[in-house]
Amino acid sequence: MTIRDLARVCFFCVVLSGCTKKAEPVPITGWERYTDPVRGFSIEYPANWSHRSIPGEHFYAISIAGAEQRFVEYGEGPAAAKLEMRVVKTATPLDQYIKEDKVFADEAYKQEQTTLAGVPATKLSYQFEAPDGMFKGFKVYAVKDSFVTTVEFAAFGGTFDAYTSAVDRILRSVTFPQVQAPAPRVDTVKGPEPPSTTFVRARGSGYSLEIPDNFRVKGINAQGALGGSEYLGSRLDCTIRVDVLDASKQSKLDKIAADNRGAFGGGAPQKTKLGGVDAVLFSYSPQKGIQRQVYLAVKDAKLYRVFLTWNKQEEATYKPVFERAVASFKFE
Repeated sequence: MTIRDLARVCFFCVVLSGCTKKAEPVPITGWERYTDPVRGFSIEYPANWSHRSIPGEHFYAISIAGAEQRFVEYGEGPAAAKLEMRVVKTATPLDQYIKEDKVFADEAYKQEQTTLAGVPATKLSYQFEAPDGMFKGFKVYAVKDSFVTTVEFAAFGGTFDAYTSAVDRILRSVTFPQVQAPAPRVDTVKGPEPPSTTFVRARGSGYSLEIPDNFRVKGINAQGALGGSEYLGSRLDCTIRVDVLDASKQSKLDKIAADNRGAFGGGAPQKTKLGGVDAVLFSYSPQKGIQRQVYLAVKDAKLYRVFLTWNKQEEATYKPVFERAVASFKFE
């Protein structure tokens, strides 16, 4: 089940009060400010929260260290809260950017206009029932100087409302990226964050697989697909993507492979396994400097396509991670 499917189910669930012990929010014991060393954007965050950053792109703080997996699977776990700020330079219209950024079912969202640091912004609030009560959050999108800045706050266990004053302070503290970035010190600014050595299991529509815990999950909707998800870290040219398509009218893997051969480089497919079932593997280069592998497998009248894409210069870093993800693939 994908995050989108899970949200769709949870949105219509009725959870009886008193079934579980009421969760308590993590007390905030002070405040600190993160200022990005590359683009100069900044935000305040609770001083006692665990945090990490990707200079020039991303800041992330969480109330309970190690609870990141809840915000990947949206299943059971501690009643954690998270704060996330992203800065992306893009020419994509904001409406389109927001549409592509959604990960939950449309029913879970409420959209309204607001402001962020004095700039007109769009706020997407979302909520649905989780195993320990209402999961609530929001994401604010604002455009300034060709950057899309997003600020997201979410909390499990029905604890969101306890953070109301903290959320107000966080939003008031935001400053946007600078057009002319301050010159960073070479000895303090790092490049893209490599994949974490700690893996978590992410679940999709009828499958699950292990991914690094610093990868994010993005819902996608390929043409004709029943569902899909993309898993990516700080390098957008090194990704895992899984599509699920209807195979009820054509379930013969050899025929499917032959029909799709041209789309996957034109080479002969290699027979292999995916999640314990027969599969075929195509390997090709979709463009200069980029390598891709595509696994095709049929299970329960559905075609599963797993795309592994990486920059050849980063092969030593990402290929072993992707091989582990494929080896961990399970049908559920």
